[in-house]
Amino acid sequence: MKKSPQRKIHIVYNVKEEKRILSPIFYGKPDIVYYFHHQGDNVDINEPSRIENIRLIKDRLPNCTIIEDGVSYIDYYAIIGKLATIFSQERDAQITINLGTGSKMVALANNDAHRLWGGRLTYPYSLDYDPSGKSTHTGKIRAAQLPNLEFRTPAIHLIKALQILYFLMTHDRHGREDRNFVVQKEWQTAIYETYHIHSVLDNPDPRRKGSSQITSLNRVFIAPLRDTWKFITQTKVGRGYHIYFTDNGLKVAKIFMNYDYKIRFTDKIL
Repeated sequence: MKKSPQRKIHIVYNVKEEKRILSPIFYGKPDIVYYFHHQGDNVDINEPSRIENIRLIKDRLPNCTIIEDGVSYIDYYAIIGKLATIFSQERDAQITINLGTGSKMVALANNDAHRLWGGRLTYPYSLDYDPSGKSTHTGKIRAAQLPNLEFRTPAIHLIKALQILYFLMTHDRHGREDRNFVVQKEWQTAIYETYHIHSVLDNPDPRRKGSSQITSLNRVFIAPLRDTWKFITQTKVGRGYHIYFTDNGLKVAKIFMNYDYKIRFTDKIL
């Protein structure tokens, strides 16, 4: 059987540009364009560019679907959250991000999304640069040679554990809206028995099952997330422990919640 062509996705951010935005799109002929514009306290001063660029894409590529969305160009976490959703929904597609559009904060988020979930980056530019013109880059558009970007990211089982921890924290079975911790035993139960993202060897003595889980939980999850990544802290309360997110850990967990790592969250444990 003939294999269906891979669907092509292009992500671009509105700026005072025409060719730098349009040339990669016309060259790649994507099936879908995600066209972002700045959305924040101030209006997007480049709105005329967006209107004109959208019109030209529709004229040149009438079969291309254009999905417009707004995001603050200075909010890293909002930007990468949007990207996480796209990469999760379009995981079987060929995704290209125009790295030469948007803001510097947008570029940081684009880089990190590429390092986390893959896809392609393109950086179009020209030798004819005039910030006072209708479009800052004119003339022949070239593609810059990008470096091989490397990114240190947690292993998938740690990401899933963070997702579970965040879910438990925001779905407190006791109905406390201000809870900022998860009882370690609840997290342990969810990891091993509810979502089965890790397992321990069966023990003939069922009473030792819990201690085996605790030992593995400390070694496989808590130690790396607490000591290596600094995403969580652990506090002893009575005979058990409470698990807290660090400020950075909470931000990272919110990002990962936008990407589907194949955990089907359920309220049955609550």
